[in-house]
Amino acid sequence: MPLASYIEGMKIQGRLALFSLCSCAISLSAFCQPSGRVLMIGIDGVRPDALQVAETPALDALVANGYASFDAMNDDITISGPGWSAIHCGVRSGKHNVVDNSFDGQNYFQFPGWLERLESLHPEWNTLSVCQWSPINGQIVGNSADVVVNPGSAAGAAQEVVNALENGDPHALFVHLDEPDYAGHSYGFSPSVLPYLESIEEMDAEVGLMVEALVARPMYAEENWLVIVTTDHGGIGTVHGGNSIEERRVFVIASGLGVDTELVAPDTLSVLGVAENCLGAMPRLFFQGNARAVVPESNDFVVGATQDFTVECRVKTTQAADVAMVGNKDWDSGLNPGWVFSFVYPSGPGWKVNVSDGSSRVDLEGPPIADGEWHTLSCTFDRDGVARIYTDGVLSDEQDISGLGSLDVDGRLFFGADALAGYGMEGAVAEVRYWNAVLSAAEIADWHCSELTDLHPSLAALRGYWQLNEGAGDFLEDASGLGHHAVNEGGVWGSDEGLVVWDYGNTPRLVDVPVTALAHMCVTIEEEWGLDGVPLLGTCFPPTPDSCSEDLDGDGAVTVTDLLLVLGAFGQTCTE
Repeated sequence: MPLASYIEGMKIQGRLALFSLCSCAISLSAFCQPSGRVLMIGIDGVRPDALQVAETPALDALVANGYASFDAMNDDITISGPGWSAIHCGVRSGKHNVVDNSFDGQNYFQFPGWLERLESLHPEWNTLSVCQWSPINGQIVGNSADVVVNPGSAAGAAQEVVNALENGDPHALFVHLDEPDYAGHSYGFSPSVLPYLESIEEMDAEVGLMVEALVARPMYAEENWLVIVTTDHGGIGTVHGGNSIEERRVFVIASGLGVDTELVAPDTLSVLGVAENCLGAMPRLFFQGNARAVVPESNDFVVGATQDFTVECRVKTTQAADVAMVGNKDWDSGLNPGWVFSFVYPSGPGWKVNVSDGSSRVDLEGPPIADGEWHTLSCTFDRDGVARIYTDGVLSDEQDISGLGSLDVDGRLFFGADALAGYGMEGAVAEVRYWNAVLSAAEIADWHCSELTDLHPSLAALRGYWQLNEGAGDFLEDASGLGHHAVNEGGVWGSDEGLVVWDYGNTPRLVDVPVTALAHMCVTIEEEWGLDGVPLLGTCFPPTPDSCSEDLDGDGAVTVTDLLLVLGAFGQTCTE
């Protein structure tokens, strides 16, 4: 069936399903609603905002015919091991005990996965688990599914599912596709990163092939299928594992016959006013994904092992993540030579400066600043003494750096992302100042919230000054007069706006996913299981006598006796 016909096909199959349910009234023994079947699709590392930007006709069709939320939450550890454990077991890390990808200490004996629960209760049902990332099968699923396969590609994984749907009689299938996570780590988890969007679109094509094979099954309507699609985590820059909203926000889709169309969004908790900027309202350069500004190579920014220097900047962000706000280094490792303004790993809340000569590193930590307000961040580097960082003109930390050697990389500077266009921040940078001297504490305090003029006591030591207030274009003037003009690479010009604070209390959690699958298959969720999740679509249990109007004699099943009762009343007049 062509993908474009999916929505209309769902409507047609819905009418067939209605006929099937009505037919239970004349069967010899039938419940009024059959237990369902489930195809669960996990796509690793997909940010919902990127999913909404990408061209995804297959997933769009599922959303249009079912329950969906692009504001679901991984409210635990944003790493694959804990994430997929929650999606399979319905509990958080405090119960399944998985805190990283080593799976050390896992407690799947007490909290098994949903496929293992199905096999325990219904060994006659056929189950399949196909995972591109093999630890899901190796650690979580184990031998609990009838068929366990670890293909080497997403296309191979999807084809395994297509083959099972076309040639077998599966009741529950799980498939894991890994390409977006690879792309995110390589290029960046962001809706503005083209390779990342392309990987999501490639996964959508695989979803389309699996759904087409599912809908084409001869008994599709009678089998009462539910398609669930979700992800384990998002990401920021080229990493995940922290607590930023970009890493925690995920998506959940549940589509099938009889599922009401519903889009679940967060509630507005509060709206904060426009951030106050002591330098006045003016255009600002906002960075997202791996957008950045680059200052060309110059000896003015070469410091060797002895040159003192000071860096100051203004920053506005709401994301305390493992990013490079201002620096000269490759931030893939804190031991890489150079310096960078970032956040305490992995997700703050405090900001920090890292400095290294390639063999030793020093880190200085400041207070939280990711509050949507403008802050001035300063660091002085006294090469035979200490480095000091200041937050809004106030000393935050100092550390000895006299033992460090050369901090040089290639004489360039970067704002918004690192030297390799990775670890991009989400927010604005302004008023970047570079000095070849150590500014005093008084100078930093007096000038942290003032535009630079010729009255500054150390003006002769200024080597670069980028206000980043042009308002348009990619040319970023160096106001020091030394000609170190920067180039904007993907930053967007804008103005300060109010900050909306969202309440995600009503949106789904990853632990809800397996419980939803079990409930659709009419598995009673026992209280003693201790699950943290809840079924998103209600439950599907064999009905009690009161819930089935065709069960006239109240024995819990529609039988010949009920048919005889109907025939016995044939021809009688109905009166009130």
